[in-house]
Amino acid sequence: MLHGPFRVAETVDRHAVRLETAGTEYRLFPIVHVSKLKLVKSYPESPTSTLTNHDADRVDFDEGLLPEDSWERELEEDEYEVERIADVRSSSKRREYLVFWKGYDEPSWVDEIDLNCGALLRDFDRGRTDRNRFEAMQSHEE
Repeated sequence: MLHGPFRVAETVDRHAVRLETAGTEYRLFPIVHVSKLKLVKSYPESPTSTLTNHDADRVDFDEGLLPEDSWERELEEDEYEVERIADVRSSSKRREYLVFWKGYDEPSWVDEIDLNCGALLRDFDRGRTDRNRFEAMQSHEE
């Protein structure tokens, strides 16, 4: 079971850290083994300023009248479009996806950090999770 997130206050030794638990509702021993930690990706703070919208500045348009490709950005010279993601492999430090590119026959393994196709990644990972759950349910029925 996961708790947190907590900040690491200090390293106690090679295999243990002390967590900042003050001010939280959790009652747990603050020193934990490093194998029990899971990195939480940090995101920048949300913007605090708000935009003011004046009716005179407002542009009203019908989205349906826009050309279909108006929402797609142009690819840079060194960018390629992902057609589909076929597989994934992981090591202790990185995750790579087997990517088929539009206009090319051969797929290639690409590091997750180098991909800019969030929707395809999310759909692939969700489908993979659903398949794994289904297979686990089937194996328990047998």
